[in-house]
Amino acid sequence: MDEDAFWALIEEFRPAESDPDADHLAAALTARLAAGPVSLVTEFAEHLAWALYRLDLQEYDRGLSGDAFLYTRAAVVADGRDVYRRVLRNPASFTPYATDLLWAESLLYVPDRAYKALTGQEWDRGTRYSYESYSNRAGWGRQAMTDDELVEAVRTRVADRDLPPPATPEDVAAIEREVRHPMPQLLRRLYLEVANGGFGVWQCLSLTDTGNWYSDEQDMIEAYRRFSSKDGTDAPAPAGIIPLMDRGCCMWTMIDFSTAEGRIWDWDPNDCCVLVPTTLSFARWLTGWLEGWIVPGPYSPFRIHADGCPDRQPQAAS
Repeated sequence: MDEDAFWALIEEFRPAESDPDADHLAAALTARLAAGPVSLVTEFAEHLAWALYRLDLQEYDRGLSGDAFLYTRAAVVADGRDVYRRVLRNPASFTPYATDLLWAESLLYVPDRAYKALTGQEWDRGTRYSYESYSNRAGWGRQAMTDDELVEAVRTRVADRDLPPPATPEDVAAIEREVRHPMPQLLRRLYLEVANGGFGVWQCLSLTDTGNWYSDEQDMIEAYRRFSSKDGTDAPAPAGIIPLMDRGCCMWTMIDFSTAEGRIWDWDPNDCCVLVPTTLSFARWLTGWLEGWIVPGPYSPFRIHADGCPDRQPQAAS
């Protein structure tokens, strides 16, 4: 079962939006999986756990208990792929699901019930990703910091780096004219109050040529022109998606200037879907760097893959 097949099952049996009925959904899914083979049950369990794990983020916290948060995430999954992807892109879309929570709880037990119906045995199972609330350690950290706190924390972290002086408002205006979008406010503050590049897990690009080597491109404008060009083998980046940090091995952290929160995108030619959005805002990305769970390598747990991309499916538990 690939991810398309998983969501096809959810879509086939999901309840009508106006009248949620988890018993119908769970019973229909259980009956389908109980027809076998066992591998279908385990693959469904992997995809369900992965989908729930990806919603286990601090951005979705609504002051719910652990169980209520889990059932809310299950309700999002039960409402189908389109809703799920909308919530991944916009945490505000999660809020309406934080009411009438218990209707989706039984979705969690579908693999166990199908396995027992198929084998006559209880399933002492495990999945690569846990769906239990707060299992996604990268998604939960210290209490979310304000912009002021993040700027100060970044300033402290890079105090021992030999960074260029802060950029000028004219430098910011130049990149904004080039990309035709305003720079997200938090990123603007870092350039104007901390340094003209060099902060981050590795080093974010400078807005102008500062003489520092942060990438093969001398500054953000040059990098943006390369990524927005139609030359080369890869499709150009969409409008507003700006290269921010060269992570080596052709991997780049990108940032969406068209979003106020600075949605992070990932450019990774080692993945079949080269450029995709992630679940990270710029503030969350900074927090991950400061806390140690954003590292220079691949961003696999955070990528929102396009339909039909083989690299989006989780690996099965051994």
